Amino acid sequence: MFGIKEKINDDSLYMLNDMVENQVINSKKELSELSPDNEERIEFLTTQIKNYETELERFKASIEKQLKERFQFSIEELYAMYGQYENKYISIEFHKFSESASKFGRNIAGVIIYQKKEREELEKALSEETVPRTNAMVKLDCSKNEKLSDEQKAQLLKNGFKSGDVYEVLASNMPLVKSYNQAGKKEIPNTMDIKFDSRDMDINHTYLYLFSQRIKNGGKLIAEEWAKFCGIGINFEPSSADSEIMKIVAFDEEGNLKPLVRFYELEAKFYSKNISKEEIAEFNTFLKQRREIRTEQIRKEIKRSTNKTLEKFQEEYPEIYSEIQKSIIQFDTETLYYHDTVKPIYWNYESYLHIYLRHCDELEIEGHFEDKTKFQYNQKDIRRILKIAIENLKDKINERLTLGKEFRIWDDKALYFNGNHYSIHILKDGRVASFHPMENPKE
Repeated sequence: MFGIKEKINDDSLYMLNDMVENQVINSKKELSELSPDNEERIEFLTTQIKNYETELERFKASIEKQLKERFQFSIEELYAMYGQYENKYISIEFHKFSESASKFGRNIAGVIIYQKKEREELEKALSEETVPRTNAMVKLDCSKNEKLSDEQKAQLLKNGFKSGDVYEVLASNMPLVKSYNQAGKKEIPNTMDIKFDSRDMDINHTYLYLFSQRIKNGGKLIAEEWAKFCGIGINFEPSSADSEIMKIVAFDEEGNLKPLVRFYELEAKFYSKNISKEEIAEFNTFLKQRREIRTEQIRKEIKRSTNKTLEKFQEEYPEIYSEIQKSIIQFDTETLYYHDTVKPIYWNYESYLHIYLRHCDELEIEGHFEDKTKFQYNQKDIRRILKIAIENLKDKINERLTLGKEFRIWDDKALYFNGNHYSIHILKDGRVASFHPMENPKE
């Protein structure tokens, strides 16, 4: 402007333009307030406004012409510099006259996001000898940006902005971490290990307190948790069996205590060390029945996964078989997430077998599913990854469950977290049917 030849990558490109625009606004305001007899000032301001507006129009035309000839940021460059790194928060300034600036304002901030296919295509593009430069749409998660409306945030998340509209990008100097397509075991980000001695903890009182608090706060329990809540309650206060809630939940239509409630009552007695010899025998009968049911579930899953009999599997994979045997005793059906969901999201033993036998690297087996994708986390961390996935997807899960439909995402709609895309299937009653990563880790 004013004899200065501007370039689209100049520092402070729009500073003088903004100053002149403000001057025009102020001059027009002053002009509107002047007395008609102040002819000299009127003539000065009129001429000034005309000259300034001519410069502003010329400046705008120059910028638009340069951007048509060459834009500053391609989708490949934004991915290479920022998008490929985990949760890289960036601040973006758009070119002043761009479509993106008119839609979202000149400055926005957030994290660039990609669908599975988009990320794969960009990784491939960066590996080419000559990297292409594409002016295309880039999606941004701006959920933490208070200046944007909900509609603008949704539009940026769904459709995005054109990369060629970007004038400048600012980012912190935090260490760059890329987890996508990386080999080896991973750790869950931002994990803090807290040592906790549970030897003196009363597990029965803990369960009773947690379930009571959830009910008090309006949360829901699944059938298994209601049975445990009632069973433990009867153990501590036998008279509670006469309460209205117990009559509804703990007893059948004939007034008999439901078997599952009795099982948890006996388990509570066992942990409290106030169980009689007769009750121990009854408890062992329950445990034997559960072992038989779960062993049959194992048999079916191994047949589907390996086409082997349980006996043959035990012979060929003794260590894995031993690990599975432990799970028969140790695994409890549980709610994984219930905050802000129409139904508690839970998993049972069938869910556990399906997820771990097919996709846990430490339980890797040959057969129909030997080439199935494997979790890049230790066995103990898979449950946490599943809970994180549910929490991140809770709004979408709610939409489906509210309609009485199951929830499922896979392929290009898969959830991205810490370098992996995840497929998840939740039945309409809230049970997790399957969960696994979409990529196999590199060797």
